[in-house]
Amino acid sequence: MRRLSTLLTALFLSACLATNAFADTRCGQQRPGKQEVERSTANLDTAAFLDHVKGAFDGKFTGYGVIFTGAGGERLGFRREGWAIDPCDHTPATFTLDTESAIGSVTKLFTTVAALKTAGVSRLDQPFPRYLPNRWKADAHAFYDNITLAMLLSHRGGFVKTGSSHISERLRHGPERDAFKYFDKMREYSNTGFGLFHFILADAGLRGANFLTIGSTNDIKTRMQNASDSSYNKAMQDVTSAAFNHALYSRIFKPLRISATCDANQPKFPAANTLRVTPNPPIEHFARGNFARAYSGPSDNDGKFLASSLRNCASGGLYMSAKDLAAFMTALKDREFLSQEAFETMVNNGPSEEVLGFDVTSVQATRAMFKNGGRGEGGNGSISLVIRYPTGAHAVFLANSGGDVDFVRRELIKAYIAARGG
Repeated sequence: MRRLSTLLTALFLSACLATNAFADTRCGQQRPGKQEVERSTANLDTAAFLDHVKGAFDGKFTGYGVIFTGAGGERLGFRREGWAIDPCDHTPATFTLDTESAIGSVTKLFTTVAALKTAGVSRLDQPFPRYLPNRWKADAHAFYDNITLAMLLSHRGGFVKTGSSHISERLRHGPERDAFKYFDKMREYSNTGFGLFHFILADAGLRGANFLTIGSTNDIKTRMQNASDSSYNKAMQDVTSAAFNHALYSRIFKPLRISATCDANQPKFPAANTLRVTPNPPIEHFARGNFARAYSGPSDNDGKFLASSLRNCASGGLYMSAKDLAAFMTALKDREFLSQEAFETMVNNGPSEEVLGFDVTSVQATRAMFKNGGRGEGGNGSISLVIRYPTGAHAVFLANSGGDVDFVRRELIKAYIAARGG
């Protein structure tokens, strides 16, 4: 009997794997989907936008969600389709607007806003080494005295994409990219510059916070002055990552009452056990949906939750829902949340290489802002994209399987053009 059961299970899974990626069912489960037009405006046909989204994205991802929002912050409509957890993998879960999935480098927008709200616009032109741990600062190459916070936030920081050694070692050797390109103000994609904001925010704006006093970092500097580099660096990473994570919470998540985490297995973010003292007032954790596993594509039946990024979240570690991502994009125009001066450093008509957080694209020959992200382990991944159109309307996209983010950007632009009657 046991052998028969095993054989039937194997046959069932084989049938699942043979299921076409574009089929309506998977392992006996109807593929879920929902589209809703909540309103249109005089200049935007929401149904046309969502119909284009459906034709472009349905069946191409394990699960995805798109939210379309008007210039005034009103939600115009949404399309969601597929699974957060594939039925051939585990107990199935629908991909909803509340499903939290890894957003990859879209995290950099949150790091940018946290920096603007913590360090302030006035400090953007300051060289970043002044915010580093003393041991690193003393050894940093003189080149980095010319690299400002703004340059880090705009990918002009003199760092290559990856490095094989710890940042404290890399700082000793000077620029890692062609100096001519640096002085020509060209952008260079790199996670390193954004990763430094763990240390920058800990030093720049949270010195008096009740969970992390400057005494705690000074304690490390004093107590560990003769410790090995690896021990010193780990202690600094522990303290400053806790400071950074709390900055995300206090500057963004709490005011907007949104949920997010840097670890799908630790949904309470920031967790009390990562802070040095009991916070007062206590941390609030807001309502959240299910978590999406990451897949290689819509026919994959072996998803995973990606590894924890609690100690290195700034560059691309956040899990978040499409609904909360849309709320964040809307809040960028709220002057009680983000000052006009700070907003204009992110969304402006200046040189594209100096825009903070966002990247620049064109929609019908007019400037638009976007940011895309992708995060994966092995063949499993998730992708995301946010775009702010020229009229001030915006869209967010979130999917829990790998894909071409340039394709997503192009299709969201086409959807907007369709909504405009083009």
